[in-house]
Amino acid sequence: MRRPCSVAVWGACLLLLGCQAPSAALGEPKQDAFTAKQVLQQMSKTYANCKTYRDSGVVTTLFVQETGNRTVEKPFNTAFVRPDQFRFEYMDDNSRYIIWSKGKDVQTWWDVTPGVQKPESLELAVGGATGVSSGSAARIPAMLMPDTMNGWGGIHISDAKRIEDGKLDNAECFRLEGKCFADAITLWIDKKSYLVRRIDEQTKFDTFRTEATTTYEPVIDGEITDKMLEFDSPKQK
Repeated sequence: MRRPCSVAVWGACLLLLGCQAPSAALGEPKQDAFTAKQVLQQMSKTYANCKTYRDSGVVTTLFVQETGNRTVEKPFNTAFVRPDQFRFEYMDDNSRYIIWSKGKDVQTWWDVTPGVQKPESLELAVGGATGVSSGSAARIPAMLMPDTMNGWGGIHISDAKRIEDGKLDNAECFRLEGKCFADAITLWIDKKSYLVRRIDEQTKFDTFRTEATTTYEPVIDGEITDKMLEFDSPKQK
């Protein structure tokens, strides 16, 4: 009886014959063929499963009004070590806001209402900073800790579709276009890391409209120092 050839020999035979193994021919879809839904699913998994995460970024908002335009910038940074060490800070021309947590211990500091506060949960702490931070306090942290945040925050995009890919610095990005509630939103998602690199939004109000761009410089599974996680409110200095 003829002995069956090994997988390695079988594969070599196919190569000699100019054929491909079924697994290669029927492999996973190529990245360029991903749908918007597949890109979003991979993005969510990346944040939810990472060991560490850090970023720095800025929300730049242009207010377009009949009386003239103005621009507001709000820099921010995030540091996270799974399962439960977290720090977020944002600043603007008038204030500084810090959110810190380790386990069930949650503290915040905001110079508009000086003094260290101790919210009952990280969800409440992030919720309190979401509006004043132009959303940066809630979007990435909620994807890093979906169970802790109980659906609060994150990135909401409906009717998402892929549009032409883009490039930010040296990062090739998927671009997804859709709606965030009633507002137009475009996501730039790094093709290599599946991390968010930029969010563009347009919002209309009764007497003005805004054009907001949030940019991120993210690092996944990199070193997070004690300094990055320090709750360094001015009161403690």
